[in-house]
Amino acid sequence: METAIAKKWSVLSKDVDTTTSMLSPEEAQRRLAALREPSNRPPQLHLHLHTDQRSGEIVLRTHDLKIGYPGKVLFCAGDIELRRLQCTALIGPNGAGKTTFLKTILEKIPPVEGEVELGSSLKVGYFAQAHEDLNPERTLVQEIESVAPEMLLAEIRDYLARFLFTGEEAFKPVSVLSGGERGRLALAKLALTGANLLLLDEPTNHLDIPSQEVLQEVLYEYQGTILLVSHDRYLIDALATQIWEIDEGKGTLRTFKGSYSQYHMQQEAERIADKEAGLGKEAVRVVPKKSRITADDRQKRERVKEVEALIDQLEADLAVLSHKLENPPNDAGKVQKLGTEYVRIQKELETLMDEWGELLK
Repeated sequence: METAIAKKWSVLSKDVDTTTSMLSPEEAQRRLAALREPSNRPPQLHLHLHTDQRSGEIVLRTHDLKIGYPGKVLFCAGDIELRRLQCTALIGPNGAGKTTFLKTILEKIPPVEGEVELGSSLKVGYFAQAHEDLNPERTLVQEIESVAPEMLLAEIRDYLARFLFTGEEAFKPVSVLSGGERGRLALAKLALTGANLLLLDEPTNHLDIPSQEVLQEVLYEYQGTILLVSHDRYLIDALATQIWEIDEGKGTLRTFKGSYSQYHMQQEAERIADKEAGLGKEAVRVVPKKSRITADDRQKRERVKEVEALIDQLEADLAVLSHKLENPPNDAGKVQKLGTEYVRIQKELETLMDEWGELLK
């Protein structure tokens, strides 16, 4: 296909009259530019998040809040506050209660104790990790109609094309969509809400690297408030102005005002201070214990560097594969191999991300 386009471009280029007898130099250059060989860049997600109205200064406030289910408290959030235009990252191990917290805010799950108070003039947009808000029996067009019934069919199809759903793909049922496609459709619906508070549960899951980068840029420019759950350390560090960490062992929520990098630095400083305090109390045992701890720490730091290098490499590999899949070869067998390799690398990347998170604790 690319060869055919190149040949067509070559033929057309030869037929263009670039002399100044009939055309000005500017007009000749304009016509040549119009015939410039097409770019091989893959199509890109076009996302814009707007707010319909300004919220109150206090967006969310809790009082003596305990998150969980009847008979099981996952953690105590206590009294916390989220203000307008803040981006708070909610972090913690899998199963600690992050999604449960978001659903408690949405009143889908009642708190075990205490209350959640939402601010004034608030419109909430929710991106669910499992995309349970998508109806598998609907088509993509019907999903958009469910949040924007005033849109005409032609407008919906044009809108879906901005999220890389072109042609007859607009009429596919949600049930046949891949994880990445479901993520893009969920973002398409979210962008139509005009929400001024976004609750985002793993929004970059299954998105390809270019789409993740677009999402990060759009969220950075967003003129609303964000409560973000993510394992993506780059996304958190780029966006978060506040960190809420669930301590699964203590069953508490720790709050920190600042970026993720600043939070990690403070944790490291506290860890070192705790060790030094412990070493001072046990002076007799300090030499052998300090030597062992220092060696362990050095080994851990080296592993962090190794894992981060592997993550960078896998993300680069995924970007290359994503580009190839956007411009697939004619051989169906090769396409299948590319897809299999993409899934394999994605799983390996998720495993390394989990390990990276554990190493930083």
